[in-house]
Amino acid sequence: MNAVLISALAVPLVVVARRRLDRRPWAGLGLDPLSRAARPFLVGVAAFLVPSAIGLTVALLTGWTDLRPQVPWSTIVGWAGLLVVLVFFEALPEELIFRGYLQRNLMTAMAPWAAAMVQAALFTVFGVALWVASAGWGVLAERGLLFFGLGVVLGLLRLQTGSVWTPIGFPLAFQGVAQSLLSDRMSTSSSDALMLSAFVSAFVLATTLVAFWSPRAVNWSRPEPE
Repeated sequence: MNAVLISALAVPLVVVARRRLDRRPWAGLGLDPLSRAARPFLVGVAAFLVPSAIGLTVALLTGWTDLRPQVPWSTIVGWAGLLVVLVFFEALPEELIFRGYLQRNLMTAMAPWAAAMVQAALFTVFGVALWVASAGWGVLAERGLLFFGLGVVLGLLRLQTGSVWTPIGFPLAFQGVAQSLLSDRMSTSSSDALMLSAFVSAFVLATTLVAFWSPRAVNWSRPEPE
């Protein structure tokens, strides 16, 4: 209910801001119609899943870490399917606001790469504030690094493909894998090895893979006034 409510409130607010405040075309935000959304969305999903799967496979085969299910696999798979739906309704408004609305407006006044960094900083403040409010200041450093790294990667993916659907697909895959492997439904002998092999590898390699899968001329340095 929380995820659906956030989408139901946030998306119309962005629509109103774009039409009434900016008075600019909706297409400039990069949220393509569903008929053109499949490819950039799947590119985002694959940008996480491919390096994550390769890194995790190597870690398991070399004995660097292991995974031991604590519940039946049917429960894990069923939960992962439900999680994908829930994460989508959270990722859609989040990406539309930060990588769509904010990043696009910042690009009118600064270099696109700088706009990606600024929106990542704003995204970090937003995400960390929620975690600090619920879990205390002890999570500040860990969550700050995670949110900034994720914000940078998502901002760059948005520039590379020109579509917000790519940064929607990436965190959907990330959250699905993370909440499946790092929950009490699964145990591991080394959480650090699991993080490095399954998650850090994807963050590091995502933009390189997308450059091959969606080759296009990317403007990194010139502001793009509308």
